[in-house]
Amino acid sequence: MAPISRRGLLAVGGGALGSTALAACGSPAKLPDSMEEIRTRPDRPSRGGVLHFGLSTDPANLDPHVTTGAASDFLRQLTYNGLLQYDGDGEITGDLAADYGWSSRTTYKVKLRPGVRFHDGSRLTTQDVVFSFRRMMDKKTAATTGPLLDQVDAVEAEDATTVVFRMKQPDTTLPFVLAGPTANIVSQRWIESGVDPKTRVMGTGPFKFIERIPGVSTTLERFGDYFDPELPYLNGIVFQPMSDDYARVTALRTATVDMIDYVPATHVDVITKNPRLRFASDKTFGFGFVGFVTSKPPFDDVRVRKAIALSINRPSVLETALLGHGRPIDGALMSDAFAGYPAKLDNTLGYDPEQARFLLKKAGREGMTMPVVTTSTYSVISRPAQAMLPGIRAAGVDVRLTQQEWLTFRASVTAKSFPVHSWGTAPKFGDPSSLGDFLSSTGTFAVNTDFKDERIDRLLGEGRRARSRELRDEIYRDVEQRALELLPMTWTVRRQQGEAHYDYVKGYRHPPKGSWTGTTLRRIWMEKTA
Repeated sequence: MAPISRRGLLAVGGGALGSTALAACGSPAKLPDSMEEIRTRPDRPSRGGVLHFGLSTDPANLDPHVTTGAASDFLRQLTYNGLLQYDGDGEITGDLAADYGWSSRTTYKVKLRPGVRFHDGSRLTTQDVVFSFRRMMDKKTAATTGPLLDQVDAVEAEDATTVVFRMKQPDTTLPFVLAGPTANIVSQRWIESGVDPKTRVMGTGPFKFIERIPGVSTTLERFGDYFDPELPYLNGIVFQPMSDDYARVTALRTATVDMIDYVPATHVDVITKNPRLRFASDKTFGFGFVGFVTSKPPFDDVRVRKAIALSINRPSVLETALLGHGRPIDGALMSDAFAGYPAKLDNTLGYDPEQARFLLKKAGREGMTMPVVTTSTYSVISRPAQAMLPGIRAAGVDVRLTQQEWLTFRASVTAKSFPVHSWGTAPKFGDPSSLGDFLSSTGTFAVNTDFKDERIDRLLGEGRRARSRELRDEIYRDVEQRALELLPMTWTVRRQQGEAHYDYVKGYRHPPKGSWTGTTLRRIWMEKTA
């Protein structure tokens, strides 16, 4: 089957301008040809054009507060805004906030930009901000940001322009949380009208949602009343889901699309050697891990968990799965870019199949069978899972790997249908307090392992309250040391990950720290089409 052409893709990507309905069937209207036209401006970014983006998955949930992965976060950050954001350098800066900061150790104030409008023309108010955070904090929402707001006692409108966060105790992580890709502001009136935010979109972002055709495309159009009148430069963006790595890279190399995400490790060299392509990436965020259900035999025994950790040949996994694009993680999860202690924990878990065999024998688990589940959707997850199998088998474990589509895999992990899962993700933000996601008793990933440790919970709480960098490094080093002893999950490799685009796509930056965000897509332009 021939790939969908750029023009053909645009034809299936459009609909009635301003529509927020999820397309279910039929033949959608074609966006005007003029949308593709690019107007150059002397000494300023060009204006116009439609960016065609090959996306690694088809986001099925568009809820602004519930992430289903980095791909869906791209769409959120183009159609919604948060109070704060990460810039191209990964530094925190204002988004909807004109001014922000701590007025005391437990009070954080945000003053809103004037004149911000939602896509339906209504004005943003402080009540919309209060409503948005209360929605995130409501456990019924299952918001991704919700657990990170656990120290917020109240969110209140101080006046018509200022929102106040009152904390139960000091919490240095709040600015990181407010800048996250799912801490978005929604219209209270819109949500309370009964819409389904999983399938409909209405924010304040630089692009309006036109429609989504499941499995085919999601189309965004320039929002003419965006609070920054210079942005966006593009007329629109069309996202085409391409879960197959080779199809996605081929679409880029043949100019079917202008840009792709999740450049597979097997094609990094091909991309970087092409003079017309640019690769924007980092080596600090993305990592793989193996999680154990610690509440059930045999992984309720730390000796068994350690045996598996020692049987993973991390250097081999890196070379086999990622062709060396990354580094093994045999110690701390946090990168040196985020903290001062990680190097002190290097080489804690080297490859030692003989010691692994000894531990399994002591635990009475020689020759045990170990079912493992991973996802087939992302090669950056599935390839390391496959590459670790020989090392584990060398320790005498009959390991059996099952691969599932992304959403099915996530459901399996949540249900604890398998005693072991092999995943890949990234810290929500570049600060060691993000360890809570993986190690606290209520952490987003930790709950999949049934892991609870009072000492780690206490240390994580102390780290969030501490202000001194030296003290925070000491606390979080203790957290990671404890995690390396108890091993509710074991880290495998840190991967290089990024996006690729043609050289005529300008202004895109992949933050080297801060967080994985797509906010710089708001500011890109094209000098010409392919």
